[in-house]
Amino acid sequence: MEVVLSQLKELRASLKRPIDAHRALISPMRHIPHDVLLEVFFSCLPSEHNALIDTAEAPLLLGRICRHWRSVAYNTPMLWSSIHIPCLDYVNTPATIRSKLERTVEAWLERSVTCPLSISLFDKVNYFGFDLETHPLILQLLLVSRRLQYLMLVGAPQLLRPLMRLGPKDLPLLKSISIEATSNPLFGDIDDRPNFTEALQIPNLQEISLFIYETRDPLSLPLEWSQLTVFRLQCSPLWAEHGLTGGLDVGGALAVLRRCPNLVRSEINLTRCSEYPGLGPDTSPINLPHLYALVLSGYVFGCEKWISHLVVPNLRSLRVGNTPILRDIASNRVDDGYMSADIDPINFDTSRFHELLQLFPMISRLRLYSAYEEQASTAPDDTFLALFCPPHNLCPMLTHLIAIEPWSTVFSDVAVLAFVKARMSMPTPLQEFRVHFNRPMDLDVMPELQSFISDGLQVTLDYATPRWKFGPREGLDELPY
Repeated sequence: MEVVLSQLKELRASLKRPIDAHRALISPMRHIPHDVLLEVFFSCLPSEHNALIDTAEAPLLLGRICRHWRSVAYNTPMLWSSIHIPCLDYVNTPATIRSKLERTVEAWLERSVTCPLSISLFDKVNYFGFDLETHPLILQLLLVSRRLQYLMLVGAPQLLRPLMRLGPKDLPLLKSISIEATSNPLFGDIDDRPNFTEALQIPNLQEISLFIYETRDPLSLPLEWSQLTVFRLQCSPLWAEHGLTGGLDVGGALAVLRRCPNLVRSEINLTRCSEYPGLGPDTSPINLPHLYALVLSGYVFGCEKWISHLVVPNLRSLRVGNTPILRDIASNRVDDGYMSADIDPINFDTSRFHELLQLFPMISRLRLYSAYEEQASTAPDDTFLALFCPPHNLCPMLTHLIAIEPWSTVFSDVAVLAFVKARMSMPTPLQEFRVHFNRPMDLDVMPELQSFISDGLQVTLDYATPRWKFGPREGLDELPY
């Protein structure tokens, strides 16, 4: 019976193969019009970054399905108009693997034909003692320089130098450039820094990101400041003959903002302490009518004193301090005149918090988070929560308050209960309250909040487990027997 059953299964399989083949031929996917198929292909491309050299993702994946799809994909230049190139260690990686990456990039760029290109190159290897003037991947980018529209470079200065020599004639389409020099010449040869003077004089540049080490004043950079819409700057100082020079302080940041009236997004890292606590010699208002997002990091102490001089009617996102971006927060765009704020509490005490938040009464989402693990002496406490309750009623439009900094808050459970009740009685009630406590629970407030939770309030109170918990096996494995 087993033999007969096996023979029948083989017969069924032999009959099923041509049936499946004919079903594949009449599949609706094979009859999709060419233009519709292209729309499907374009929708498969990543939207948050350049396309990856990954056979499991588009566009390479689209060429591995069938002959027809491969033909359509390989003959559609727009599918190959962006690429992220993660460089290999050209000193230690086998030559066969390096050459395979080079051929892949070359074929990719050939398929893009004449399309404007968006390219990101990432290489954090420091090639000390190696000549990178003829790096194969850099040479390939030089060949398509006239088609570069968006360019992001992260690597050693020696690697980036050939691209930084390009000027307006070599980069006529360039709209956005990002440069991050990974090696720190603080204790090395200062001449190893890339000279990007030519690359910054492109007439069409609107978006610039610079993460560099410099001895000169950032304001001396040859930029068309008035046409910039996005500007990110981290200019770290260097030791020169007369000590630490360069970098950016509060005065320099204000001067940068004053020169860029058309900014939509600005991220500035203050790498030097300010020599003066206020605005400096120029105290006139700084008008930024289009600014949507502002990020200030580094030495931001006292920033509430000079932020008040910014005229930013369209600001919808504010980040102050070393606050990492969390995807669940960053993805929440705030519109309709409201704004979100991410603030590092380590830079503020209660009075300075009050002064800063008073400047932005339309804040609806407030997140307190720090990149530092240590406990801050100015951690938000009950006095901070009281600012949002009568009679202060700070941030009357507040709907989301999230405090999840690593070193935690020092709110008491009683203050949390009073805060939630006060905010829920306001015309704009609270919608989410999320707090992490680095302590065990003192008072269970959830029963009294159930009525608000039933009405849609999201409450998350995360308490730490007691550190003094008894461990009967502790040290057992370390005994010398």
